[in-house]
Amino acid sequence: MAAPRLVIFDCDGVLVDSEPLANRKLIEHAAAFGLQLDPDATLREFNGAALRHRVSTLAARHGWTPPPDFVAQVDAAIDASVGEAAVIPGVAAVLDGLVRGSVPVCLASNSRHAEIQLRLEHAGLVGRFARCFSGAEDVPRPKPAPDIYLHAAKTMGVAPADCVVIEDSENGIRAAIAAGMRVLGFARFTPAGRIRALGATPFAGMAELPALIG
Repeated sequence: MAAPRLVIFDCDGVLVDSEPLANRKLIEHAAAFGLQLDPDATLREFNGAALRHRVSTLAARHGWTPPPDFVAQVDAAIDASVGEAAVIPGVAAVLDGLVRGSVPVCLASNSRHAEIQLRLEHAGLVGRFARCFSGAEDVPRPKPAPDIYLHAAKTMGVAPADCVVIEDSENGIRAAIAAGMRVLGFARFTPAGRIRALGATPFAGMAELPALIG
């Protein structure tokens, strides 16, 4: 297996355990405006999805009309509570190893740039990535569309086939596979069997990544 020319990391759920936090804030705010949601089902369905997609899907499904600034309210609540999210163990060591091997690394997330910066500051990972890309702000369509991964590869000057993506969500895996990239899937909220079925290689912990990246 050829070594990659670029490794692209997702953020939420890969660097920082922020998906449950974001899900909780969405549920709390939805309840305040009349919509009751099941936490586990909502996390399973929307893990890795852009917040505006989560809200528009729920509004259409339930005939629910949130206030115009609902997404901004939830974003602000998530940003204010970033310190509650744990850093994924071992991810800094993986990044250090890639630097030692002179492998370029960037980040591609459905989160806003401001959110990404807060996550990196909280995790102590500021400066570890050559570039950070936002599916919410840099491209027309967030994951599961391939746009953010294609944009990242083009900007970094690397062919999609020469990229390896580190993802944890079904939305993210679908996006990277559609972009023509090799994908390693962190099997936390997405079961290993489902990751394989989507065309990615599952892994259970960051210590496995260096051998899988190649």
